[in-house]
Amino acid sequence: MGLSKYQRLAYRTLGGVAARSAHGNEHLKVSLERAHIYLRPDVYLGYSYLNMLVAFAGTFALVLLLAMVRAAGLIAVPASVFVFLIPVPIVLAGSIYLLTFLIPDLRASSRARDIDTKLPYALNYIATMASAGVTPHKIFESLARQEVYGEVANEAAWITRDLQLLGRDVVGALGSAVERSPSIKFQDLLQGAITTLTSGGDLKTYFQSKSEQFMYDNRQEQKRALDSLGVLAESFVTVVVAGPVFLLVMLSVMTMFGSDPRSSLSLGYLVILVMIPLAQLGFAGAIKTLTPEV
Repeated sequence: MGLSKYQRLAYRTLGGVAARSAHGNEHLKVSLERAHIYLRPDVYLGYSYLNMLVAFAGTFALVLLLAMVRAAGLIAVPASVFVFLIPVPIVLAGSIYLLTFLIPDLRASSRARDIDTKLPYALNYIATMASAGVTPHKIFESLARQEVYGEVANEAAWITRDLQLLGRDVVGALGSAVERSPSIKFQDLLQGAITTLTSGGDLKTYFQSKSEQFMYDNRQEQKRALDSLGVLAESFVTVVVAGPVFLLVMLSVMTMFGSDPRSSLSLGYLVILVMIPLAQLGFAGAIKTLTPEV
């Protein structure tokens, strides 16, 4: 994959500094491979460093322009505002620096979750093809074309690339896939396949047994997720439905017994317009996280 003009500019201007930073940073190299970010570590760091400089220069210029306009008397801005604006360029550049190292790990974790979710079904596909006597080359080549299996298909595509384009044997291709895969389950599956091949075992029997094991584990995970959703549903009724109703009733009673109506009305608006929407968003996020993809 070719570099964009912006990335080439970043590498030409900051490639030396980035190369020294990337030297010996094996974690970044592995994270980029597992995240499928198709950049060398020095190119990736140079690109990120240029983003930091652009963000710092842009925000600093805006703060400086605002200060000059204020000094000219064109606008009235309290001096206390600049206490919060001055650190903004540094904070923004520091945030981009942190994201530089977090993004590969976050993408790799996202890919690992997708692989773990779809692996039981993809393994069932693999076991079916192995039972029909299909060779490992053809199994992974066919799996790579099945987009329904998401990142598992992408991993199979890389194995197929190693087998067909680079001319590697099955054991070598699977070994490389173990090193670059972000999923522990997928690594375990491929490592077991390597052991089976090198020990002269039956790959068909191995895939069938692993398919049964992964499907059983998947059912158990879905059962635990459903139990968690049941507890979450009960909490939702208590916190989002019954709780606000109780608070509104209490505010009405307090108003009837002489409490300040404006304070009660403000608290009511706070409950209806802020607390309830935030609670619903929180529960929606929790449900999305706990709900397994089937």
